[in-house]
Amino acid sequence: MSDTAMSPANGVATSRINWRLIVPVAVIALMVLLPFVVGTQSYLLGIAVRAMLFIALGQAWNVVAGIGGQLSLGHGVFFGVGAYGTAILFNSLGLTPWVGGVLGAVASIAVAGLMGAATFRLRGVYFALATVAISLCLEKLARHFIGITGGDAGLAVRFIGDSLSAAQSRSPLPFFFASLVMVVAYYVLTRRLLRSNFGYQLQAVRDDEEAAAASGVPVFRTKMWGLILSAGMTALTGALYVQFYLAIDPGAAFGLGQAIQIQLPSLIGGLGTAGGPVIGGAIMILVSEVTNWLSARTAIHGLDILAYGAILLIVVMFVPGGLLGRTRRGA
Repeated sequence: MSDTAMSPANGVATSRINWRLIVPVAVIALMVLLPFVVGTQSYLLGIAVRAMLFIALGQAWNVVAGIGGQLSLGHGVFFGVGAYGTAILFNSLGLTPWVGGVLGAVASIAVAGLMGAATFRLRGVYFALATVAISLCLEKLARHFIGITGGDAGLAVRFIGDSLSAAQSRSPLPFFFASLVMVVAYYVLTRRLLRSNFGYQLQAVRDDEEAAAASGVPVFRTKMWGLILSAGMTALTGALYVQFYLAIDPGAAFGLGQAIQIQLPSLIGGLGTAGGPVIGGAIMILVSEVTNWLSARTAIHGLDILAYGAILLIVVMFVPGGLLGRTRRGA
């Protein structure tokens, strides 16, 4: 969107507010100020970390689905591989999460490559079905191999105290800044991607695959690299997630509920935009905290899912492009 417009009355250029840039930047700026307002040990700081983790997951999913147009219904595959890989390597081998997280991302990229190779040459919903099938398969495997993954009870990360090398801290402050850096990095990456040749190729494939191929766009390679980028981003977020919570279980890693929550930030905020997941993720966590409070007061469980569904229905009916919508340049 241009920042200026011509006035029809006198032809003079007038300022136009670019809300798709201002709103997400304002949200990030408020996050930066939060520790100075609420303190470094506040419960609100933990909520902010949770919000930014889901924003980052939404940003990663947005690359393949919003920009690339490849609907992933089981993106928890990459999240779970990154989280479990980091935790298992640390518990079993004592490998620092700084390395384990990278290895988890490499494993996720390998899984993404196999999925893409098996489905991207086909038309239709094969990729979406493959993501669901692999997600369900990995969830069952995680429940079965109790000695490695902890089974249904999940896997607890061995806590050794405040340690930079182990990426552990009793205070949420280090995780706050780590997740904030991740959100900002993903936001900048998405904006640059949308204005790059590769980003234009992804959008061309999303809008009309046959026309893109006829124009010389390498469709298969473009979809594959988009999926690989998204998988790596998702796995790194999973590594940070498991270090913050110090636990992971099959449902939280590979369950369809997790996959749906990964999609919601982009769908609510604006699919295919850089700022959409930032707004959508912030709204999700706000709604989650309110519904959790109501659930505790009323003993009614599942209010957060009902609220997410209601918000998504409203968005689909009244602002189908999301709150920020998709602009001509996708920013």
